[in-house]
Amino acid sequence: MRLATICLLLTSSLSWATAPAPLSPPAEMNLAQFIDRSLSANPDTRAAWQRSRSQIERVGIARSAYYPTLDATASIGESFGDSALPGADPQTRLALSSQWLLWDFGGRRANLDSTQQTLAALQANQDRLSQLVALNAVQSWFNHLSAGARVTAAASSLQAAEETAKAARQRQQIGVATREDELQAETALAQARLILIQREGELAASAGQLAIVAGYPADTVIRLDFREQELDLLRQQASAQPPQLSQLMTLAQTRRPDLIAQQRRLDASQSELDRIAAQARPSLTLSATTASDRNELSQRDGGQLALTATLPLFTGFQQRHLNALAASQRTEQDIELTRIQQQVSLDVWLAWQQLNTARARIDATDSLLTAATESNRAALARYRAGLGNLLNVLTAQSNLAEAQQQHATSRFDFASARLSLAQASGLLVRDATLEMHP
Repeated sequence: MRLATICLLLTSSLSWATAPAPLSPPAEMNLAQFIDRSLSANPDTRAAWQRSRSQIERVGIARSAYYPTLDATASIGESFGDSALPGADPQTRLALSSQWLLWDFGGRRANLDSTQQTLAALQANQDRLSQLVALNAVQSWFNHLSAGARVTAAASSLQAAEETAKAARQRQQIGVATREDELQAETALAQARLILIQREGELAASAGQLAIVAGYPADTVIRLDFREQELDLLRQQASAQPPQLSQLMTLAQTRRPDLIAQQRRLDASQSELDRIAAQARPSLTLSATTASDRNELSQRDGGQLALTATLPLFTGFQQRHLNALAASQRTEQDIELTRIQQQVSLDVWLAWQQLNTARARIDATDSLLTAATESNRAALARYRAGLGNLLNVLTAQSNLAEAQQQHATSRFDFASARLSLAQASGLLVRDATLEMHP
């Protein structure tokens, strides 16, 4: 499972955010299709995309402060009372006015910066949600495959228990084994059936979870397109070394979307502080007006061009409180940034340990399965030949069943752990030099 597959999905266009969901899944879904479907169906990613779209419009609103405004007014009125002239036509007025803020000591710039940094934070948060949804989809995919492998292992254990019970009955019939041996074998057989039922229930539960992650009803059947060649690739990847832990720690501090989003929020709070500070400084505005007043007796045309400087002198201490509020909010964002930095470091550390454990389990379960298989074969052969006892057979059979279960899940657990480390380190982006595969 190459990270580039997921990278391509996460860095592609977000047109899926508003795409209608299909009513039923295709006949088979590979991992890339499943991730794409999960991204398009997840309400969190769709909402994050819409929030970014809304913020883009807010950036446009902030940028409009750099342009002049132009207003046109028209009015018609008629005088009445003692001063009104008999039979006079109504008076009309046409006016055109324009204003242009020339200078405000950085207030507009700070407001625009704040909206742009907020947009960057929303886009980074959108990336974070997309990566989490993709990671959850991958984990659900491999959990379902792992559940299927556990069912296969439980079925194999049941077959072995049936052979043992059959051998115990044959030995009891010819008088070389006791009824107690037969009952113990039957008990082990019943336990094997019970484990198979439990594993089948787990498989059904994971199938429901898989459907929900992809945005379908829980009873939807999704057939996974997963071939033995991909399992071989997982075996090869288990022998490859990931980047050094120190390198991943450093990368995470610069590439984790949640950390980037919080840094942008901090920058936006600083820009807001600058905007409020600019409110206490002078502003320079250029205004122009032209008007035409008409009635049957007169016509007046005129205009005005003015340059106005405005200096706030006293706002009832509002400015002081606004500055204090903005400074406090910036401090809160700074504290939150520190918390996220620590959490990112912990996430990388835990994911690294999980990956190392998963890699070690693959080799260990290979050896365990080989030894348990030979032990079970030898114990059953000795028992059939009348040289061993049933207790040894049942112990070997139990050990084999446990080894099969662990062996069945170890490679899928490694795949999930590998993707978890990539997400924790900010590596769910295209980077050929850092992909964790041969």
